[in-house]
Amino acid sequence: MYSRTTDDYELMSKAGIEVIVQPSFWLGSPRTSVGTFEDYWEHMISFETGRSKEFAIDHYVCLSVNPKESTVRPLALDALEAMSKYLDRERVVAIGEIGYNLINDLEDKLFQLQLNIAVEKEMLTMIHLPHVNKKDGIERTKSVLKNKNLLGLSNKILIDHNTEETIEKTLELGCWAGLTVYPITKLSPTRAIDIIEKNGVDKIMINSSADWGISDPLSVPLVAGEMKKRGFSENDIEKVTFYNAYEFFKQSPKFVWKP
Repeated sequence: MYSRTTDDYELMSKAGIEVIVQPSFWLGSPRTSVGTFEDYWEHMISFETGRSKEFAIDHYVCLSVNPKESTVRPLALDALEAMSKYLDRERVVAIGEIGYNLINDLEDKLFQLQLNIAVEKEMLTMIHLPHVNKKDGIERTKSVLKNKNLLGLSNKILIDHNTEETIEKTLELGCWAGLTVYPITKLSPTRAIDIIEKNGVDKIMINSSADWGISDPLSVPLVAGEMKKRGFSENDIEKVTFYNAYEFFKQSPKFVWKP
């Protein structure tokens, strides 16, 4: 929502959205200092929470050095050190997004360091699958989780931006699986619904990508409507558009919103 206007919040509220969780994402242009990270995290925790409340939407955040911003040295490492003082704030419910963009060793370093933080602080984790080479991305993610003995904590891990080629592997790991509806680099509503039809509704959640590109913060209610047309039950629709996400995030003691 950092990139959206109040009109988006108004439309989301009218569509019935009552609570959102916003991960840390790419600023849109290269960062020049640690201060830009700190200003962004503070903006998310304070300003966006207040802006959401004006439209009767409860707002929570995930903090990270995003994969797209994790390759600049020493900036990314300095930012990671600065992030520690924000993680105990009231609205911070997870570490994320972390993971891969280009799938290289610099990203891998930040990915593993942030996984360490999540384990140390017993926080939920949101992992980003890359926009391209997703098969390589999920395999490398699996390798890291296995090597760090984190598969036993898979119920506290959400792997996001799945497609047809990754969804089965994500579910086999025991992780929660995000399907990001976004018209260009991710999924159309039809593709997302096809994946649900094939793989069921357990541990799968629909989410919106609302950012600098052509995107729609109403993707979740849009998919709900399309699922209804396809003949899905009300219960299954609510699981993938609300209750699965709720079950995941309520594992954080700081996620206090209730339906």
